Amino acid sequence: MENYRLTKEDYETIKSHLTMRQVAEYYGYPADRKGWCRCPFHNDGHPSMLLYPDGRGFYCFSCGSGGDVISFVARLENISNAKAAKMLVDDFSLPIDLDHPSYRERREREKRYRRRKELEAWVKDALLWLSMYRQLLCEALRIPGGPHWDEALQELSIVEYRIECLRACPEDYYADRKAVRKIGAIRDRVIGWT
Repeated sequence: MENYRLTKEDYETIKSHLTMRQVAEYYGYPADRKGWCRCPFHNDGHPSMLLYPDGRGFYCFSCGSGGDVISFVARLENISNAKAAKMLVDDFSLPIDLDHPSYRERREREKRYRRRKELEAWVKDALLWLSMYRQLLCEALRIPGGPHWDEALQELSIVEYRIECLRACPEDYYADRKAVRKIGAIRDRVIGWT
């Protein structure tokens, strides 16, 4: 476990197998029929922590603690999220092998992890360039008849649409190679702006 890096998919798998009510009750915090229970993170005189009806999270209206099943156990036991995930797998006998994945599973998980990191880095970079270009276009609109005024009229709504698409569905945007090349062209345009 110490040498193994959990992927986002591992966490999602654990969370999909367990409800917040199951986990809270297992660790000694039963909830009433409306989902309220005593909060373990402060001296709670009456139930102030709500276990959400969808079964995936919690929030304490007294101390402000909130999160999902993994963060609940991590905070309860004062351990890392990775150790809390391992603890949940062990305590609930989930069909997830975090200790001894096969070579193929490790390779696939590492590949997914690298792809996710690559996507996150690209999205951050793309949003930066699009935001900078949008700012330049907004400034150009303030000078009617200026050298970039026509470009600003044509491109501003398109850039805002690109930012919206990138935030809404980054995976699809990244998969569109033409859109990725356009981000490169926008980067070059921002760098060459005079």
